[in-house]
Amino acid sequence: MADATQSLKLRLASIRQEAQDVRAFRLVTADGTALPTFTPGAHVRVHGRRGGAAAIGSYSLVNGPADLGHYEIGVLREGRGGVSDWLHELEPGATLDVESPRNDFALAPHATGQVLIAGGIGLTPLLAMASDLAARGARFSLWVLARNADRLAFSGRLNDLPAGSVHVHFSETDGRLDLAQALQGGDPERHAYVCGPRGLIDAASAAARAVALPEGRVHIERFDAGADAASDRAFDVELRASGVHLRIEPGETILGRMLDAGMFPSHDCRRGECGTCLTRVLDGVPDHRDSVQTDAERAGNAFITICCSRARTERLVLDL
Repeated sequence: MADATQSLKLRLASIRQEAQDVRAFRLVTADGTALPTFTPGAHVRVHGRRGGAAAIGSYSLVNGPADLGHYEIGVLREGRGGVSDWLHELEPGATLDVESPRNDFALAPHATGQVLIAGGIGLTPLLAMASDLAARGARFSLWVLARNADRLAFSGRLNDLPAGSVHVHFSETDGRLDLAQALQGGDPERHAYVCGPRGLIDAASAAARAVALPEGRVHIERFDAGADAASDRAFDVELRASGVHLRIEPGETILGRMLDAGMFPSHDCRRGECGTCLTRVLDGVPDHRDSVQTDAERAGNAFITICCSRARTERLVLDL
């Protein structure tokens, strides 16, 4: 990961269809110079468009850190008019504004026998991790969940990983994966890394508790889209200290609406992973979608990550 965020002008060198609604985008510098370094699990923020307005999307790097001649991201087209849809409409040769990589989902430095669990497009950071672990001769298992073969991205990369290390599970034909079995046994110093939609994160967290895997050894990264977004509903937010009332529609965030209103709340990752935007809740019940709070903290409903979480009640009152 770069020491400080840099703004990069990158050229879209190529686009490859990887699975249904998933494309791989290869990004290079205009003059062919090396890109800033990163570590497996890192992501970049791409400045794009959403419904004609400026917007930012975060995408994990699929390629390994040894090749700094390009960045590769895998993008699921979400069909909600956001940055992912905008990217899917581009052609090779387009110029993109991209922030240099940062890593909020890094491999634990001294762990052994790593367990990686990926759901859908959540495969992207875990594939980079698996490739790095394989190159170092480290022990790991990668569990990949997809709806069916048409939805399985980067199958060629999966085939390149060591035999026996990859387990692909298709929910349409194989049913529900026994996550406890995937997390059980193996190296006593193992860490688990889970990336995918909220349902997978919740199930894997419960499975980790069931097999007594300490919370500090379970690392998660969310990609809340699809089914989660389809059930979202609008809600109202009162910013008590500012005297501002906002209506948050499906597909919008509290943070995004505040920025649209000319406000400048503290924030960073925009994915509920860093805790910078944690805000005290004065009234109402949040729909927590962050990965920075513990289960007990989320159950207490005292704070909300305004970058990604929503509301279970019709109205939230926040200390802002």
